[in-house]
Amino acid sequence: MKDEGFIKGRKPVNQTVKLRTPAKVNLHLEVMRQRHDGYHEIETIFQAVQLFDHLTISLADRFPGGEPEVALTVTPTKAAPGDETNLCWRAARHFCREMRVSGQISIHLEKKIPSEAGLGGGSSDAAAVLIGCNHLFGTGLEPAELEKMGAALGADVPFFIRGGTALGRGIGTILTPLPPVRTGRFLIVKPAIRLQTASVYANLNMGLTVHSTTANIKVMKTILVRFPQRTWPGFNRLESVVLPQQPVLQRLVHRLQEVAPVAMLSGSGSAMFGVFPESRDLEDLVAEFEDGGNEVHLVGPHALGTEMLK
Repeated sequence: MKDEGFIKGRKPVNQTVKLRTPAKVNLHLEVMRQRHDGYHEIETIFQAVQLFDHLTISLADRFPGGEPEVALTVTPTKAAPGDETNLCWRAARHFCREMRVSGQISIHLEKKIPSEAGLGGGSSDAAAVLIGCNHLFGTGLEPAELEKMGAALGADVPFFIRGGTALGRGIGTILTPLPPVRTGRFLIVKPAIRLQTASVYANLNMGLTVHSTTANIKVMKTILVRFPQRTWPGFNRLESVVLPQQPVLQRLVHRLQEVAPVAMLSGSGSAMFGVFPESRDLEDLVAEFEDGGNEVHLVGPHALGTEMLK
């Protein structure tokens, strides 16, 4: 039976949802092996932090079928692409194809998370679009179903639907909750250097990782309760690729390691972070890194993932 709600192929909806979605850092990142499909299997500890992108997603009309009409705007305009190469745009189309729905979708993305930094900003935005579309189209998907859908867009996307503190295995999509990090201040430093994740992994010497000492996840679970401590055994294997090729990053990481109980590159970089006790006065250190021409964010841990705002 024809749905009488559609007039000339459209059904007015005119609903809007606002979301905020966090950045992440990797408290540990080991590369286990390269798969036959080219992806690398990893073991990582994701930590969401209180550095957020904000999205406003609107559904003006629903269509009975066909491709959705997706309009995307970004502020600041040069912070991320405003076309189909943006993961937001791709996430909206992917959602519609998977759920066999369609409509006129408008997305406005307010970027705060630096791009090409290893902080997961693009994946975080994609997770927000999936959650927003699920609400606007009334499709009722559970978080686990959204995580599975998000994995097709990027290995980090499922984590941003879940958030908090989690162990990631496989290519990062197999998630296990860990004791949440509740304290500490994350000093994130992003120099004016852009790194491509694929290029970093392509230059990784897998022979070194196979014979390396791996961290004990059981030990890490215990230490997370008292995080941050200098006894933290986590490391980032990708530093062995990035730091020798990027002297600026090497100096910045070493500086953070001098002063922070925990400090390392996040993901494939180029952002790095140090974690400090909440009692530590960081005003002078923030000024030091800002004076060096770096983008600096001082934030706390975040116990959630993407959230819809009232």
